Amino acid sequence: MLDILVFTPVYRLEPETVAAIFSLEWEGPISLLLQRDNPTGAPYLDHLHQYRRAQELFLAGPYEAMLVIENDIIPPPDALNRLTALECDVAYGCYQFRGGNVSNILQRYYDWPTQARNMGESIQIQPGLWAAAQKRGVIDCSGSGLGCTLIRRQVLEETPFEKSSSDGFFDWEWTQTVYRKGYRMRAEMNVLCGHKDIDGQVLWPPR
Repeated sequence: MLDILVFTPVYRLEPETVAAIFSLEWEGPISLLLQRDNPTGAPYLDHLHQYRRAQELFLAGPYEAMLVIENDIIPPPDALNRLTALECDVAYGCYQFRGGNVSNILQRYYDWPTQARNMGESIQIQPGLWAAAQKRGVIDCSGSGLGCTLIRRQVLEETPFEKSSSDGFFDWEWTQTVYRKGYRMRAEMNVLCGHKDIDGQVLWPPR
């Protein structure tokens, strides 16, 4: 089985997230990195700093894949088993973005490896796409959020986390880079994660 590093960048660590990480099912080697290192006080810069530091630690170790669980995401116990089973370059669990209340999973317009110029939009935007994806169980996608994401070593070797050109969060541009490089990105529609808001409310994808 793969040697896994589970990485959580800590800004506001939720107890449900900690409990979920320690409940992950996995029979192979696994290491947990709950990293609190926010040197600037600027959310965008600290977010990038956290990921860069984790990438350095990952590449210096024996790990074959990194499971990112952000500090307000609540994955199911079988998330790691299901995401590794996809055998793709970047595998996504499903959650709802705060504010817009749409899924992080972007519609891929063509089956992999055919590329469209447009990365697509959330599969909850177009009526029926979410239900169809759930019926299939596993779909090719084109990102996007890193809240519950399994990234294989080759991707991390070849795709550094870099500062956003818009001075915002880096993850959207990183996802665009991964997509344009032609890595296979897939979503496991049975990995439904909670997303805890600052008011304590937990958002869940439709079931």
